[in-house]
Amino acid sequence: MIFGVCGGAIAADVTMPTKAPITPPPAIPGWTFSLTPYAWATSLDGSVTVAGRTTDVDASFIDILNHTQFPKGLFELAAFGEARYDRFGLLTDIAYFKLGLGASITRSRGIDEINGAVGASAGLIFKMVIAELAAAYEIARWNGLGSPNSRTAFDLYAGGRVWWQHADAQFAVTGTLNIFDLALTKEGFLSASKSVSWVDPVVGARLRHQLAPGWNLVVSGDVGGFGAGSKFSWQALAALDYEFCRTQSVVWSGMLGYKALFVDFSKGSGLTHYEYDMTMFGPIFGITARF
Repeated sequence: MIFGVCGGAIAADVTMPTKAPITPPPAIPGWTFSLTPYAWATSLDGSVTVAGRTTDVDASFIDILNHTQFPKGLFELAAFGEARYDRFGLLTDIAYFKLGLGASITRSRGIDEINGAVGASAGLIFKMVIAELAAAYEIARWNGLGSPNSRTAFDLYAGGRVWWQHADAQFAVTGTLNIFDLALTKEGFLSASKSVSWVDPVVGARLRHQLAPGWNLVVSGDVGGFGAGSKFSWQALAALDYEFCRTQSVVWSGMLGYKALFVDFSKGSGLTHYEYDMTMFGPIFGITARF
């Protein structure tokens, strides 16, 4: 009796040697990268003290848009980045802001050390760079949370957040005048400016959850400062990511979320006192490229 095997003929009673199936070696995980330019519709709640004079700010993003000083007004550049190798990751978040806030959404308060009464706020202009860098490690991962196709991972991370600020506060000339450290402008305002920088250590945690194929949720939070740079700071972020396009080398997705960042920094005293005690919060949206 003859059987046909792969187009050949062999006897049924002849045993042919066979080879064990070749199993390819497991793939060695490599580096993956993602970059997310984003916009942050920032609202502000807090105060800025320049040369011992405090300006309170309580403004939504719409208020800032409606009462921004132009051309010294709103400008922003920001981006997230991540490099990952298996369970290890490097995280970065860099943002630049330029805000020119009009007198209608700022308010001055206080009397300086030598009893020079300040008048109403005439506006606040400040530039700011916030740069974060942290190392992350995935301590747990599991499948099937919420749906059979879902995957979840939990990271811990630690690093630093670098701040640079330049603030220029203006006050209307009313009451007692003290111009020791102030410049009298041609518009009749007293102006005080200050540049500062500091570094905050930060520690945090992040939850990454795949809701369904193409849908990913990230929730993270950190605390920092601890008196090493600022007195204290915290940050919270929640973002939903949806994949809308995939090419041979890049996966594109849209990101929508919410971000809040608080910091309480103080330096100097009296006429050299600078303080930034502010919560920045609002929705964020951007485009992510993964490769």
